[in-house]
Amino acid sequence: MITIGITQFLNIDRLTDFGLFLGDNEGNEVLLPNKYVPLVYEFNDQIEVFIYKDSEDRIVATNLIPKVEVYQYAYLQVNAVNSVGAFMDWGLEKDLLVPFREQNGQMMVGQWYVIFVYRDFASDRLVGTTKIKKSLHVESVELQLNQKVEVMAFEETDRGMQVIVEGKYRGILYANETY
Repeated sequence: MITIGITQFLNIDRLTDFGLFLGDNEGNEVLLPNKYVPLVYEFNDQIEVFIYKDSEDRIVATNLIPKVEVYQYAYLQVNAVNSVGAFMDWGLEKDLLVPFREQNGQMMVGQWYVIFVYRDFASDRLVGTTKIKKSLHVESVELQLNQKVEVMAFEETDRGMQVIVEGKYRGILYANETY
């Protein structure tokens, strides 16, 4: 299945004037535009690509790998702000939109923010949000005492630093335990 928002391996099916068509095992195809076509390839080989919608709402593939995929968190920098929202550098030619309605506060060009990427089902596009608390799990955690975990700080509070634990749980590092 060809899925928007993730990196996946697809088969090289055929060449057209616009680029390579890549396919999955179910007969679905997506275009890898000419500017991303490798210099050397063979038909039926697999190629690793990221799938997203281009500025004309077409599903396309790229061999550029983004800094974050759908349903993940990342610390990204704002490239531009306009009348619809902020545009984040996520490693692709087309920046990731964070609409105004998905911003906790006014985002500034050049500043860095923790972003959660999700698929907006109304527009069927990948977008970001700084309102990440709603996407974090708060139920019991599948971790062990003294287990090393990966954390990403996202908000300072009176009690300490709110963190994302293992990319999915909401946690806190108390102020007296951080330096």
